[in-house]
Amino acid sequence: MMNDLLYIALSLVIAYLLGSIPTGIIIGKIWHRTDVRGHGSGSTGATNVLRVLGPSAGASVLIIDIFKGALAVFVASILTDVIWVKPLCGSIAIIGHIVPVFSKFKGGKGVATGIGAIFLVNPLAIVGVLIGVIVIAITRTASLGSIIGSAFGMIIMILTIIFSINGANAWDLIFAVPAPLIIFASHHENIRRLFSGNERKIQ
Repeated sequence: MMNDLLYIALSLVIAYLLGSIPTGIIIGKIWHRTDVRGHGSGSTGATNVLRVLGPSAGASVLIIDIFKGALAVFVASILTDVIWVKPLCGSIAIIGHIVPVFSKFKGGKGVATGIGAIFLVNPLAIVGVLIGVIVIAITRTASLGSIIGSAFGMIIMILTIIFSINGANAWDLIFAVPAPLIIFASHHENIRRLFSGNERKIQ
């Protein structure tokens, strides 16, 4: 019992620390000697890095942040077979990305890290990601695509849980509901700008 609790706690801590890795800051300082927190929106996420440092840096941050989310869930699956730990670690990794201990609790929006977690928690919800990508391609608005993609991802995950599709179970709600809601909350300023018509577009 004590071993189970230890491994569960370790999984949660690792998930938060992985999420907290400030990829955007690291890439900015190593490649461009620039702290992205002082430019654009101030976010350390891939979209702001793209705007400030260009597509190569933005793509690098996106890929690594996706990997962070996937790794957080994978490590949990190695450390413990307690069924609810994997989805919880996915949500914790997103929180780590948004409020990272390594960069004064100022991070990104959590979208890329959430995508990585989805791959291992509920792969069918990747359809929501694809919808988000389509929205971004059409509107050139990353926040709108992220919000819509997260909403569809949540709907898809809940449906797979209700109908027990692809092994989904009720414990997956620990990720299916909190993760999108956390991402919505991290976009509160973007939502305000979307309604006022002042949201920035990707050039």
